[in-house]
Parts: sequence; C-alpha cells; structure tokens
Amino acid sequence: MLVLAAQSVPDATLIPCVQAFPSGWSVGGSEIVDGRMTFWLNSDRAGIHALEVDLTSSCDVSGAVEVAPAPDETGTRRYEEPISLRPSYSGNRYYLFSGGCITYRYRFRAGASTTLALEADEALSFTPRAVVVAAVEHDLGLSLCGVGASPCAG
Repeated sequence: MLVLAAQSVPDATLIPCVQAFPSGWSVGGSEIVDGRMTFWLNSDRAGIHALEVDLTSSCDVSGAVEVAPAPDETGTRRYEEPISLRPSYSGNRYYLFSGGCITYRYRFRAGASTTLALEADEALSFTPRAVVVAAVEHDLGLSLCGVGASPCAG
C-alpha cells in the first residue's frame, strides 16, 4: 500500500501509515487513485469509519488554526479544525509539507469519548517517501517516479 500511496501523489515527501494499532482499532478500507490516497480506521468504541486519512498534493486550511507540530511531526505545518464535540466528536487535522498534505478526518459516533482521538494519533505516523523509493529499488529492482526518483512521464 505504501508503494501505491507513493505513486498516487508522486511529489509528496511523506506518506501516512499505521505504526501500531491500539486495542479496538482496525483498518476499515482504502482507496488509491491518481492524486489521492485514502484509508480509514474503524474503532469498537468510536465507530465504523471513525478516522479517515487522506494524502493529496494540497489542501484548504482556511478554516483551520495553525498549531505547533509534535516532535515526531517535524517538517510539517499542522492545522486543527474542530467541528463539533457533542453529540459526536468531529474535526479535521491537516499536515502540510513539501509536495503534499495529509488530512485526518475524525468522525466519531455519538457518545464516543474525544480521548479516542489520542489513541488514533498514537497509531498513525509518517514514512518518508525516500524510504519507500529506496526499498522498492533494493527489494524489487524497480524505480518509482516522482520526488527523490526519476521524473514521472506525462
């Protein structure tokens, strides 16, 4: 999935990934098309499709507030856009970086604790695209196109 994500937005220098699942969280599905990669997480407490993660080349942060990124988010500009706390938590988080944007869309079911967002945050991370490019070359003998590799055709 990381290889497909890297090719879906070839100028993005970071790719979102799941590093470890907290108890009760699982991947619900994914969609990868030219210009966008999306996957979503389900939670036994926050609900189905509780968190959607998008990778795109850009995003509109005009309704969001910039906040300081966490130490493991170095190289990004982080924006928060709270939408509602009750009856159900929903909000967007944006990470802007060279060549791309990662968006987290929290959509918890009614009554789910907002602290579940902290669990989800612990599960998610970023992988440098250069790591994926190098792994594909080393493991498969293939070259990806895009930033850190050969230019993409057309």
